[in-house]
Amino acid sequence: MDALSYECINCGGPLQFNAEKGAFFCQYCRGTFTEKDIEEHYAKENAKIDQAHVEEKALDPDDFFGNAALYECNTCGAEVIADKNTAATFCVYCHNPVVLTNRLAGEFKPNKVIPFKISEKEAKERFMAFCKKKMFLPKDFVSNAQLDLMKGVYYPYWLVDTQKTGGIEATGKKKRRWREGNYEYEETTTYAVRRRGNIYFKGYPHTALKNDENLKALKYVNPYNDEEFRPFTMPYLTGFLAEKRDVDRKDIQAEVDEELRGYASRIFRDSVEGYDSVTVDSMDLKTVNESWDYGMMPVWMMTFIYNGERYLYAMNGQTGKNFGELPLDKGKLMGVAALVGVGLFILGTIGGFILL
Repeated sequence: MDALSYECINCGGPLQFNAEKGAFFCQYCRGTFTEKDIEEHYAKENAKIDQAHVEEKALDPDDFFGNAALYECNTCGAEVIADKNTAATFCVYCHNPVVLTNRLAGEFKPNKVIPFKISEKEAKERFMAFCKKKMFLPKDFVSNAQLDLMKGVYYPYWLVDTQKTGGIEATGKKKRRWREGNYEYEETTTYAVRRRGNIYFKGYPHTALKNDENLKALKYVNPYNDEEFRPFTMPYLTGFLAEKRDVDRKDIQAEVDEELRGYASRIFRDSVEGYDSVTVDSMDLKTVNESWDYGMMPVWMMTFIYNGERYLYAMNGQTGKNFGELPLDKGKLMGVAALVGVGLFILGTIGGFILL
């Protein structure tokens, strides 16, 4: 498999994308380069990548059930095993960032990318702040949390731009109550309600991975600000991990249609005002036009084991929205529950004395 390490234009050291600077940075000579600098310098390499159709060196079928491949690090020459969906990684021997070029070539080349906006340092600080807000977290968890396990990962998404047309048939009800003498009256008036129109969905995201164990986290760290998308270029991946999509558009078309149908129904329903209750009876929805892009989204991801259990923390690498599954100190929880119980008992006792 072809592997490419982006090197500093000045000294040849490994380059990484620096989220704080929004530019490519060399840790050796401290050189800083723009996307244009890198693109111009590596124009020939990128042209080769786009035309590449290189066969991977397959492993023994018994290893990872044939789901892995070998690549050779351009810096130290070591052969390293990569998962079948890995598109960018680090050499475990020399630790230099490596992009696996033919994993993102041809039909698998993304159209767009949102670069990391939050640095690793800031991501770790936000994780610590997140933990401090959890009152039932075990005391030793934060001290044992291995922050070096936090990794920046680009995940693949299908991005859908589509125009839908249609509408709903609904039943709206208004109620009126009044009193005359000793009698109270209620009148319900029923209305037939129709709403029709066009709905535009721009950049609707759907993950392009089949069985990734972190899909739940990817759902909860959305949305992204799609105004910050940039045309995809390989250098953005250097210094981060990246996954290649393993889901085709046709595989999720029906699922995306159903999700957008649900959103459309709520949009039409929310446009109906002035009634005490509204029930949607039916909806028709057709696609006027639709286009799909393939994009890469940044996520700071950390999985760790605590007392034999696996936990997950993820944070949107652009907006900072996070999701965490953290351990629970049952002793603390039971202690607080006991205090609350005692407090309620005392209040009840005091209330009883007052009534007497």
